[in-house]
Amino acid sequence: MASKDDNAKRLRFTNRNVAALKAENDKKTRYWDTDVKELFVIVRPSGTRTFSTRYRLNGKQLETVIGRHGKGWTVETARIRAREIQNDAGLGKDPVEREEEAAADLTVTELIDLYLKEGPIDKPDKRQSSWDNDKSYLNNHAKPLLGKKRISTLKPSILSKWQNDVLTGKSARPKPKHGRGRAAQGGPGAAAHATRSFSACLGWAVRREFLESNPFDKIEKAQDGHRERYLSTDEAKRIFAAISALHDEGEISADKVDVIELLFYSAARLSEILALRWTEVDLERAILLLPPARHKTGNKKTPKVIPITKPMLTILKRRRKMATKDAEFVFPSDKSKKLGRLTNVRDEWAKILKHAEISDFRIHDFRHAYASFAINAGMSLKMIGANLGHKKASTTERYAHLLVEARRPVADHVSDLYQELRGQ
Repeated sequence: MASKDDNAKRLRFTNRNVAALKAENDKKTRYWDTDVKELFVIVRPSGTRTFSTRYRLNGKQLETVIGRHGKGWTVETARIRAREIQNDAGLGKDPVEREEEAAADLTVTELIDLYLKEGPIDKPDKRQSSWDNDKSYLNNHAKPLLGKKRISTLKPSILSKWQNDVLTGKSARPKPKHGRGRAAQGGPGAAAHATRSFSACLGWAVRREFLESNPFDKIEKAQDGHRERYLSTDEAKRIFAAISALHDEGEISADKVDVIELLFYSAARLSEILALRWTEVDLERAILLLPPARHKTGNKKTPKVIPITKPMLTILKRRRKMATKDAEFVFPSDKSKKLGRLTNVRDEWAKILKHAEISDFRIHDFRHAYASFAINAGMSLKMIGANLGHKKASTTERYAHLLVEARRPVADHVSDLYQELRGQ
C-alpha cells in the first residue's frame, strides 16, 4: 500500500532512532517501519512524533492515529496496536470503532491529559487563566487520588469520597524542598474548586462520548461560599509601613512594591497587574484599558477600564521613564524566559503580612478592602461594582451589609435628638 516515496523513508524503528527523526524542510514527514510495514511515524516541525497505521477495509485504504511516541507509546506497543488494527480490518471490523470503545476505558490521568490538551479546541471562549486553574486543581487533587482508576468505574460514591478526601487534606502536600513547585492545600476552597474542575472534565468526556453520563450530577458538590476578609484602617497603616520598612531593608524589590501598591490603589486582579502591557496604559487619559482577553468583566467584546489615580500615575510615569522604548510589559523580568514578565509576588506578600503582624489576608482581599472603604465613604454600589469589574450587580450587592456603617451617622443623629427631647 505504501508509495515509492514512502518506501524511500523506511527504517527499522527503535525508540532511539524514532526519537531522533526530524521533519524534512520544516514540513510534516512520514517514516515507515520495516518490521510492521503499515506502521509509520509522522514527524512535525514542532518535534512531535505520532505513530499511525494504514489499513484496508471493504476495499478502501484508510489511516488511523495510534498515539504519540514518548506519551505512553513505544515502538513495541505501537507495533502491537498496528497489528491489532490490521487484524480487525481483516475481519471486516473498523478499528476506529474499537478506538472509541477503548476511549471509555481511559484512566483518570489519561482523560485529564486529553482534556487539557484538546478541551481548548472544544471551548475556544474559555480563558487561558481558567485552563491554568483547571490544570492546577486536576493535577494536584484528581490525579494523586484517582489517577489510576478507569473513568468507566467512577461512581457517585467514589467521587463523594474523593471530594471529602480533598476537603480533609489527603491530597495536600508541602512545597518541594528542592526544585520548582508549589504546595497543594486541602480544605473547603480546594475541594470546591477541584470538584468544579473535575466535573467540567467529566462533562467534556460525556460530550466526547467517552462516558454516557457525568457521575458528578448525582452528588452534592462542595461549595466554597464567599470569603470576605476586610481591612481596618489600622491594618492598612501597618501594611504600608511594612512595605516601606522591607523595601528600605532590601527585603522586597522596587518592582514588587510597585505591583502591590498598584493592586492597593486599583482593586485590579493580580493577573491584570502582573501582565500589564504599556499598550494598555493611557497616561494622557489616566486609564488602564484592558482588552477582553485580559479580564473577566462584561461580555467578550468589552474592554475593562480602570481609572488611574494620582499615586498610580506617579508609579507608572516613573516606570515609563525607566523602560526601553520597545518594552512590552510594565513589569518585565529576565527570570521568566517563557513569559518575559513578573509572575508572582507570593513570597514578598508573606513577608509583608508577617512584618505587619496580620494573618488571613490574601492579595485578592484587596478588592474586598477597596469595596468596604468606598462604601463607608458613601460611594454607590453601582460605581464600586464598575471599578471592581463585576459582571452582575448581584456580585456587588453582597457588600450591601457594609452600608450599615455609612448609615450610622443618621442613626446617631436621630438618637441624639431623642436624648435631647428626653432631657438627657
